[in-house]
Formats: sequence, C-alpha cells, structure tokens
Amino acid sequence: METLVQITGIQYACGRADIPAVMAEMEQQKPEVLLVTEQTHDFGTIVRALVGTAYRGVVSRFDLEQVLRMMQHDNTSVLVGHVTETDTEGRCYNISISGDYPVTDITNDTGTDIWEDWNWTGAPLLDNSPDNCRLDISLKVALTELQRNGSIDKKTLSEHLALILQLARWGISRETQEQLSKIRRLVCHHTAPDICVLAPQLRRTLTDMGSTERTKQFQDIYFPKLCQSAEAKRMFQHWCAIHKKELSDPQQWQASITRQLDAIEACLLQLPADLCYQKDLFGLLMHRLLYQSVPRRKLLMLLSAIVLRQLLRKQLGIYEEDATSNDGENGNRQLILQLAPIFNGNTDTAKEFLLLTKGQKSTYVTHLVSLWVKEKRICSTQCHRPLWTILHEAGIYLPTEANWNMQLDIRKTWR
Repeated sequence: METLVQITGIQYACGRADIPAVMAEMEQQKPEVLLVTEQTHDFGTIVRALVGTAYRGVVSRFDLEQVLRMMQHDNTSVLVGHVTETDTEGRCYNISISGDYPVTDITNDTGTDIWEDWNWTGAPLLDNSPDNCRLDISLKVALTELQRNGSIDKKTLSEHLALILQLARWGISRETQEQLSKIRRLVCHHTAPDICVLAPQLRRTLTDMGSTERTKQFQDIYFPKLCQSAEAKRMFQHWCAIHKKELSDPQQWQASITRQLDAIEACLLQLPADLCYQKDLFGLLMHRLLYQSVPRRKLLMLLSAIVLRQLLRKQLGIYEEDATSNDGENGNRQLILQLAPIFNGNTDTAKEFLLLTKGQKSTYVTHLVSLWVKEKRICSTQCHRPLWTILHEAGIYLPTEANWNMQLDIRKTWR
C-alpha cells in the first residue's frame, strides 16, 4: 500500500539555491527522502524532509498528522519514501511511502488541546463575515459531494471548489484546515478529469497559506480590512452602547477605554504557546496560528479582542500616524480628545465633526449639532455649555453661549 505525502517549504530549505534546478533534479532522479520529526518552539512538532543530508522541506501541515500517526504505528521517528512528482510552480513535491498503515479520519485528537483554557469573553464578538459564511457553505457542499461522488452534477461541484480556492486564503481555523485537508485528498483521487484537474491549483493555493508572502498579506491586507469591516463597526458600536454612560462623562471616558484595553492586554498575555510575543505583529501571529490548530470559536475571540484593541487605541490616539497626516491634523489631537465624551466617546465622530465645521458659518455649526443630537451622535446632556465652551475656546464658534442656545433646535423628544 502506498501513501502519498506532500512536502512544502523547499524554497526556505534550499536557501539561495536555484529552486527550478533542484526540482528538476528531484523529478529526474526520484531520490529517496527521509522524514524526521523535530520539535520547534514556534510551531510544535514538524517533520523535516531530507535527501541524503540536504534539507529539502517539511511535511505539509495537511499531511503532518497522518505522518505522525504512521510513525507512531511503526514506533519510529524516521520514515523513508521516494519522490513521485514535483510541482516547480507550487514549490512542493509528493513522496510515496510504502507500508500497511490503518486508514483513519484525520481530526485533531492528538492529546490536550492547548486552547482549552484560553477565552476572551470581555466584549461583544465579531459577527461571521459574508465571505466566511460562503466559504463554510462551499466547504460543506464540496466535502459531502466528494465523499458521495455522484449526488450533484460536476459543474456545481467545480463552482464550489473554485469558490473555495477564492475564499480560503484567510481560512486558518482548525475546522477549516481539516475540511481543506480532506477535500485536497479527495480531489487528487477523483475519477472525473474535470475535477481531478483542479488538484494542482488546490494544492498550490493551500500551500501558499503558510508562505512568507501570505504572512505579509495578513499584516498589510487582511488586518486593515478586518478593522474597517462592517462586522468590526457593529462590534464597536455594541461596545459603545454597553459603556455609553461612562463614555459620555468627560471624567470617565478615557478611564473606561483604558480599563478595557488593560483587560484585553491581560487576556492576550495568557495566549498559549507563547503567542503573546506576536500579539503586536499580526502577520506573524496569524502565521503561527495556522500551525497551532486554533479552533474557529477561539480564533473569533482572538480576532475580536485584537480588533477591539485597535479601535479603542485609535480613540485615544494610540496608533501610527498615516503617511498623509499633516501638522494641522496632529495639532487637533487634543481638541478631538476633549470633544470625544460629547460624541459618546467616539473620536472618529468628533474628528468628522471638526472636518465638517471647519470654516463654516455659526448657523451651520448649530444646525449640524441639532441634527447629530437627533441622530444620537452627540450626547444631548453635553450639547449646551460643555460643547459650546470647547468650540468657543477653539475659535470654531465665536458667538455667545446665549446665541448658541437660541440657535440650537433641541427637542425633549430627541433625548
């Protein structure tokens, strides 16, 4: 009986070597490959692949548990296989291992779950995004059809597999990875040519999830989009609604945000596997989580805590300045912090107000205040003397307080 195992990471193993040349040599010679276990600090157990004494990659995370089970079956820490096919574009190759190994369903049941004791329950959680919902549905449809082989037409299956290839790039949770692992194996052995032809692309896409390039994309693309998403906005609004009383009090709003930030930091320090050292390096954190088998629910908790921390730090002005920031904008920081409690503790709303009222007539300013009180974007108990005082001293509204109160259109029914 032959078991196929995918080897990835050859570009890191070979250093500055000519990767296409190395792959061509392996394709031609079909050499013997040794698989050897190794314990690392960041990624737990890995299995290195060696040709002779040369390091030639690691066992794919999708095949890692199967290989560890095979080693356990043979009571050994070394397995021997031979190269069967190479994929230069995907920078990976397959090896075949001979032996009568039990066929088992690969699930995460290898012992104590390092995530069992970690939780974040101190704030609302992010909602599942529409893309994640679509991915979850397509994974279920594809996996069910590949296992039944004949329940739905091949065109529909191909469409769901294409959607998986499109949406799976951020799918690092344990459950998603297990589903992808099963789908990859089933597609590789499918009898229909139009399905089997997707195997190399599927293999390549999933391998790329653990690449250095994807780590950078997690930091530069995924995290900013997550913080600006509708789900993040809803979560933040929910948090603000829960803490509305403190956020509307000039004496309490900063302390309230600081307490929440302290609670998040304390929770992140309890992350398993020393992941706390990457809590401020989102790309590296997500890269490590990919190999730490994080359950979907725990991943949602972690992302919620990190996104809420980012949004709250922004409220206090604790974030890197945008490259387009100018001195005038930086000079408004203290004014924005002063205004925040009046805008229910939201510095983004205060900043928007300043931009809209810049250089405007006094009647425009009072009209906007009246409108935003009605829309509950301005606290009705703070819209008279507290707001007038700040705007008057900042030179934004020059008429008297009496004029301010006369111009405001504030009705009791709005409060």
